[in-house]
Amino acid sequence: MNKDNVSILVISDSHGNMPALFAALAWAHQANTAQNTDFAAAIFLGDGGDDLEPVSAEAGFAVPWYKVRGNGDHNFLIPDTLVLEIPFKGENSLNVPRKLFLTHGNRFGVDEGGQTIAAAARNAGAEAALFGHTHTPYCSMVNGIFLLNPGSIGRSRSNAGPTFAVLECSNTSPLNARFFCLANKSRKIEVRKLEL
Repeated sequence: MNKDNVSILVISDSHGNMPALFAALAWAHQANTAQNTDFAAAIFLGDGGDDLEPVSAEAGFAVPWYKVRGNGDHNFLIPDTLVLEIPFKGENSLNVPRKLFLTHGNRFGVDEGGQTIAAAARNAGAEAALFGHTHTPYCSMVNGIFLLNPGSIGRSRSNAGPTFAVLECSNTSPLNARFFCLANKSRKIEVRKLEL
């Protein structure tokens, strides 16, 4: 990750839905090769972490994964929380890393709002908190902390259906997220841009 602008794929809550996860990762692989979007990394925010390795290999999506454990994951080697630093070394870089606080969210009361998780991110020295658990896409600023939930790729509780996000990190502008959803079209899963 050494560009002035970094794109990061953000996925959560696959819950064993391999076809949906494959559709998102195949889209990301195609974006890496054909659409001029260079994913520097991917983040998985829990509940389905064991799905990643086989589906990533099948989709040909080979970028570093950073993952945290969800309340439905049983691999205790995966951490509950993680602080990820995005370094920049480009020509226009200020050489100041962006810090992201990653967690599933169930231990931070995300069902009741963003105050607790925003405080946890601030205490970790991060400017953003990325989480899952609610199965609903969400993006907001809470007490100066950027909050991002990509929704669920496997068991959505959103009218949009299965969703994921792309986090845009720049060393010269605020964090930004784009959301995408999966839709069935002629017996094939298609990725579409989603406006929240």
